[in-house]
Amino acid sequence: MDWLQSIFTGIPPFFLQLIISAGIGLIIGLEREFNTHEDPSHIGGIRTFTLVAVLGTVSGWISEHTHFSVLVALVACFTLLVGLVYYVQTQHGKIGLTTEAALLLTFLLGIANAKGLVQESIAVVVLMTTILSLKARLHQFVRQITEDELFAFLKFIILALLILPMLPTTAFGPHGLLNARDLGYIAVLVLSLSFAGYLLLKFGSPHKGILWTAVIGGLFSSTMIAWVFSAKSKDRKDLASAYGAGIVLASSIMFVRVFVWLSIFSFDVAKYMLLPLLVMLLVSLIPTWQVIKLHQKSGEAPALSPGNPLDIKNAVFFVLLYVGITLAMAASREWLSQALIYVSGAVAGIADIDAITISTSKWAATPEGNTREAAIIVLLAVMSNSIFKWLVSVINGPKELRKPVGIGFSAVLAVGLICMIYWLV
Repeated sequence: MDWLQSIFTGIPPFFLQLIISAGIGLIIGLEREFNTHEDPSHIGGIRTFTLVAVLGTVSGWISEHTHFSVLVALVACFTLLVGLVYYVQTQHGKIGLTTEAALLLTFLLGIANAKGLVQESIAVVVLMTTILSLKARLHQFVRQITEDELFAFLKFIILALLILPMLPTTAFGPHGLLNARDLGYIAVLVLSLSFAGYLLLKFGSPHKGILWTAVIGGLFSSTMIAWVFSAKSKDRKDLASAYGAGIVLASSIMFVRVFVWLSIFSFDVAKYMLLPLLVMLLVSLIPTWQVIKLHQKSGEAPALSPGNPLDIKNAVFFVLLYVGITLAMAASREWLSQALIYVSGAVAGIADIDAITISTSKWAATPEGNTREAAIIVLLAVMSNSIFKWLVSVINGPKELRKPVGIGFSAVLAVGLICMIYWLV
């Protein structure tokens, strides 16, 4: 790698900018050439976009050695040229503006590259080519959505991009634990998971869509998945087994996260917890295996309504639940003595498994720490978190949800209980 870096270091900056700009134009031009090659009147391909990107870089370079007004004039002239091309195309009955916009953006990326914004230019190119290449799928998606789904998407954009940034960041509550902006983020995340699950349920395989949403959501909050999926299962009782498996599957991601945190802050505790976490992970996959096996035998579920695309009421309920748990945790820390450290770990693990895992592993790495006690605290936190998600699923969901979550969480708790008895006896 050193010899490769020395090669790039030896290239003069201007020539390196030309090479990168040519690559940017080549990527965009390749996509345009592929999607418009059947149209004999298409105005841009590999050569055109490559030259446009290089033209932008040369324009930026010339302006640096002359005057900024030169760059303004060149941008104005190129924009006028693109506008003239678009006018000619409209005279022949072509109304689309995609290629013309891509040309103008490629020219601007060449200028940005000349100004040293290489990483930013490459990021824009990735986003740009992705949007251009998804033309057919995006058009098909638009044809299939309903008016209610469109309004739901607009409401989500307003909440996430307009209202959320306006929320205050001033801390309030006991020890400043609560924050309006953080609560807004939680609500938006709940809505994001709900909306993503809705789309996967509508446009993909219901069972696979639910399970993939569970995996992705489990990276953020398996408790949130338990709340959202249990609420969703009320509308789709025929998919209760899949939703239940998704809840337990999302919870299985927790075991991986715990092991990662332990490995980072205290590898001794990580080795101590490896076998229990691995067995918990395996037994929590039982409901998922059952759903996949049943799905292969029975085929797709009947096409029913996937429910509410943007369940704001459910998001508000979850935020209130989060506030209540946070306040309860604060009270437990105030009232419980150090002698009840195990109980404190179990209480802390109800809402935030990551925080208790990190703090406990850091303590175990100190001279005063104890690997065995740290492992017990983390295991108690994992078990209490699993019990809480089990209760959330049973209380918030229909009776059809009880069997899959019961199988998964009871197996996990049985493993944890066996390890706890073995360590304490």
